[in-house]
Amino acid sequence: MKNLIGLTLVILLASHIAWKQWGRDSASSDLTTTQIQQLAASVKAEEVVMYSTTECPHCREAKGWLAQNGFAFTECNMSNDPRCEVEFKTYGADGTPFLVIRRGGKERHMKDGFDSDEFLAALRG
Repeated sequence: MKNLIGLTLVILLASHIAWKQWGRDSASSDLTTTQIQQLAASVKAEEVVMYSTTECPHCREAKGWLAQNGFAFTECNMSNDPRCEVEFKTYGADGTPFLVIRRGGKERHMKDGFDSDEFLAALRG
């Protein structure tokens, strides 16, 4: 019983830490809210492609953050479009959301899920 309680506490703590990391405010990056809005206004939907699945909760969270901050993007949902799954596999990706950012002549891949700071850095540089 003690092991079960200890394991439950570890899981709860890890979940809390992950949620705090995910839910942090956009302003936690080195950009102000105004700068994030200006950057979002300059992004075209074809510059950001998110490979997702319908059942992916992390995909829903990422789409919510992008929408909340005004970023245009193209969603390629593998649950609805077999072409998306083929593209996803071509990149060697293995988890969703998987983002491809094409901007300024460069292509960047976010293979480890969505992180707002990593996303903003990829757009800027």
